[in-house]
Amino acid sequence: MADLTSILSLATSLAFAASLGTSNTSTNNQDKATGARQFASPADSWPGCPAPPLYRTDPRGYTVGLAIDIGATSQRQGVPDPFISLGGSITIEAATVDTSTVSDLRGRESSIRLNGIPQKATARIEGDPLTGSQRISLDIPRGSLQTVSARVTWPAIAFSIGVDEPMAAKVTWPREWTPEVAKFLAPSQGIQSENELFKAFVAKTTEGRLRRTPIFLAAKDLVRRTIMEFQNVDSQTLVREGQGTIRGFRLQGALASTQALSVTPGDMVCTCVAVLRAAGIPARPVIGIYSGSGSNPDTKLPKDRRTLCVWAEFNLPGCGWVPFDPYEMRGRGLPQANINQPWKWFGTIKQMNRRVALAYDFAPFNHGVTCDWPAGWVWTVAGQTTAPFRLVDATAPLMVSRGQIRP
Repeated sequence: MADLTSILSLATSLAFAASLGTSNTSTNNQDKATGARQFASPADSWPGCPAPPLYRTDPRGYTVGLAIDIGATSQRQGVPDPFISLGGSITIEAATVDTSTVSDLRGRESSIRLNGIPQKATARIEGDPLTGSQRISLDIPRGSLQTVSARVTWPAIAFSIGVDEPMAAKVTWPREWTPEVAKFLAPSQGIQSENELFKAFVAKTTEGRLRRTPIFLAAKDLVRRTIMEFQNVDSQTLVREGQGTIRGFRLQGALASTQALSVTPGDMVCTCVAVLRAAGIPARPVIGIYSGSGSNPDTKLPKDRRTLCVWAEFNLPGCGWVPFDPYEMRGRGLPQANINQPWKWFGTIKQMNRRVALAYDFAPFNHGVTCDWPAGWVWTVAGQTTAPFRLVDATAPLMVSRGQIRP
């Protein structure tokens, strides 16, 4: 069983921690509107520590990951047809360094079963952890296969997030974004931010005052106006969640969602991200796992049940990534909300230490394909049989709480 040993060593073994942000000593003030402390504990030596006005506190340790099962529905004479003959790979994204999540893939554990028989798992780690995410690829050997079952876990830490909003409202627009942040301005699968519809929405909403408005307040109002555009929201963002089997996220994408009669929380995230990108603000969706526990009941996610969830982040220049959850924000009096006051589920979110980020894209890295609905992983197949069949996949979030931890 993976533990927190490797990730606990990050604070001392990774010299880049200081370069990713600094933490100031300050008091812990309770925000009446959000229930979260806006200021962090004095010592935050974890990698990816944000700079003020972003603060994090109350770190909780977890072992997280995904269990993935792939099979075929077609059968002849009671025996499933083989669907893979020339091998391939399953690829999972893992968020490594973020405002709300720190993971260390050195502590990963993986396993794979082919036709129900355990095999030696070869997991390749690709990418620089300093970029914020890495890729875990498990090779599928050559052979005639009916079922593939893969499991990958790693240690992670999740934090509560606080924002000093008066200070955040003084952060100015940058002359240019750093390369690692600027990539989240580009359109991506399901987030068609280059479309004129989103550019027109930004122009209408900001009335030509976008660059004269502090970036934090501009993002806040754009998210509010986007949420207000949706009339019917289906809370069931996961396909077949009710039967206990997760197939993935039910998504139409940002562009289709603007004309849909009903959308899902995932669609709301895609649309908010598209609007922010169209406004020149780097933003990204976040696929994660919710622990289902915690003393604060102020969430629309299921209680006492681990599940996949989705939220969004935008970048506050020179400070870090600011989380927000448009589905949780909906129905909380947004039309009349004072933009200079804290809003629940925007920026300051005490419950973020009950969520661990997995992926920043519904189809990570454009590496491979999803079987049906995206769930933070993709796969590639070098060759398939010609027998008619339909692939069926299931994704199970893995999350074991290790409780509160200290640097």
